[in-house]
Amino acid sequence: MKLLQRHKKPAQPVAATPGVRAEDVVDSEGGSFHHAAQQPLVDIAPYASDTRYRLVRLGGGQTEPLAREEFVPRVHQLYPELDLDDAELVHWADRPWEWPPWHPGTA
Repeated sequence: MKLLQRHKKPAQPVAATPGVRAEDVVDSEGGSFHHAAQQPLVDIAPYASDTRYRLVRLGGGQTEPLAREEFVPRVHQLYPELDLDDAELVHWADRPWEWPPWHPGTA
């Protein structure tokens, strides 16, 4: 399947969704992943306030929930020389470099 989806639910085009490019895909829960002729190496799903993680797809594989402190080490583990500010290789669905707040003692 050529389109990347966060979940295995049917995807819908995002033509009228503000802040999302036409080549992106939005799943039935409102999450999106980048879709273009050349996929980015790192694809970060939309910000979700109900979790401390951002879903990250590395190299087109499965998504991984990564906390703020895990993100850079994990990306550099797979791609040591990657410039995380390169928009062609690193795609943020929204709110770049932001993670939901997390408080000790919460899951």
